[in-house]
Amino acid sequence: MREIITKQGESASAIDRFFPETVISLAARCRTVSLPRISGGYDIRLARTQFQQGAVSRLVRRMYAWRGYSMQPSVYPPNDPNRVTLAVWDDEEVVATLTIGLDSPEGLLADGLYAQELSGLRHAGRRVCEVTRLAVHPEFSSGHMLNALFRTALMYGKEHLQASDAVIEVNPRHVRFYERRFGFRQMGKLRQCERVNAPAVLLHQTLDSLIVSDTGVDTLHDEWSGNAPLAAAS
Repeated sequence: MREIITKQGESASAIDRFFPETVISLAARCRTVSLPRISGGYDIRLARTQFQQGAVSRLVRRMYAWRGYSMQPSVYPPNDPNRVTLAVWDDEEVVATLTIGLDSPEGLLADGLYAQELSGLRHAGRRVCEVTRLAVHPEFSSGHMLNALFRTALMYGKEHLQASDAVIEVNPRHVRFYERRFGFRQMGKLRQCERVNAPAVLLHQTLDSLIVSDTGVDTLHDEWSGNAPLAAAS
């Protein structure tokens, strides 16, 4: 295990009663985060420095362009206290990444299409995080690596962000993949995601019963084929 020292910082001043702590203040209480080394020599690290964040952004832009999808600039600042980016590294090259965003007064990206569904979770007292900006270099894609990245991300959301639920917007072609592999269930109807100019479906999973299946981890070709990225959100 590689020990990563978490970033220190203050909570945002405008947190209301639904959002008592930001990612940074939660991480400050946890002090350290241990992230795994994947078989095959890959490391999963938090992307904090300008170099790391730049490498992640280049991969995301490249993969979205390769798929023919739009990618708008992030509406969140690079050091947003409610968002954490994880990256899989092969030496000094980023080969996969995703971002975990914790719910806050500013809301989630998924609110753009699924505000009503998310409002139901909030009013039930749930603490929601979302997975966005998933990108995987095709030359390095593998079931084992994707499983490790998602397991790390969802466990980080559960243990360090104290989230009770996770949501993700995905292309409808990949709903069954996320259901079978990561235990998500469909929560929102098919809609058009203008951020990437692609159809999207909202999926949901409760993190108190976290599921990441290792069945068939060596076979990604069916889910990875076609012109749609695995994650519709940017």
